[in-house]
Amino acid sequence: MGSVWKRLQRVNKRAAKFQFTVSYHQLTLETTSKWKPNKLSVVWTRRTRRVITDPLPWEPTMKDPLKGVVVWAIPENKEVSVTLFKDSRTQELEDKDWTFVVEDVASTGKKRQLAAAPVNMKKYASIESTQSQLKISLRPTSKKIVGATLECTLSCVFLREGKATDEDMQSMASLMSVNNNGDIATLEDFDEEDEFEEISQQQSLKEVLDLTTQIDLLTNSISESEFASTPMSGK
Repeated sequence: MGSVWKRLQRVNKRAAKFQFTVSYHQLTLETTSKWKPNKLSVVWTRRTRRVITDPLPWEPTMKDPLKGVVVWAIPENKEVSVTLFKDSRTQELEDKDWTFVVEDVASTGKKRQLAAAPVNMKKYASIESTQSQLKISLRPTSKKIVGATLECTLSCVFLREGKATDEDMQSMASLMSVNNNGDIATLEDFDEEDEFEEISQQQSLKEVLDLTTQIDLLTNSISESEFASTPMSGK
């Protein structure tokens, strides 16, 4: 049912598809005195889509043993294709968040989410190829973490433009995961003392609000005449 609402919501809209490439340089992680990570990986995710780096060891610094770094001597590149939709009223690209998540990978293979930060891909989308240097402060999602910072380069290449309902503009992963909690790690990824229940409740509330917004937009769309298509503008 969710995929139907998504398709109806996109009627009369334009869309642009972009190829984003992130190049990881350094991850800084500060822990409490009671725990230290094993190996760390960075997950670039939206719903069920997950692009993961190879786990690398966390090395404490000489000045502060509670603050350590993961350094990519050779930057690790990861790519995602992102479809951004144009608001038919403002003719501007709509927001779309992809989230960077830091995970600890234990020697047993168990993964634990430590910190996360959303990045609005609209801010870095451009008709002309661009490259942006990012220093992202991530919000701790575990009480074992004091703070985390990710340094990376984000590149954007414009692929094509078309109607939002065109087959080559559809993201099947997005359509199939409307009610999927893939943005939130599974229960075993958290420590027992972490605030998983609160995060889950916030996510459920967000989904209800999103569905209400979709219904409102559909109602407005039915009552309005079809919007004239206009060329996609740059940033």
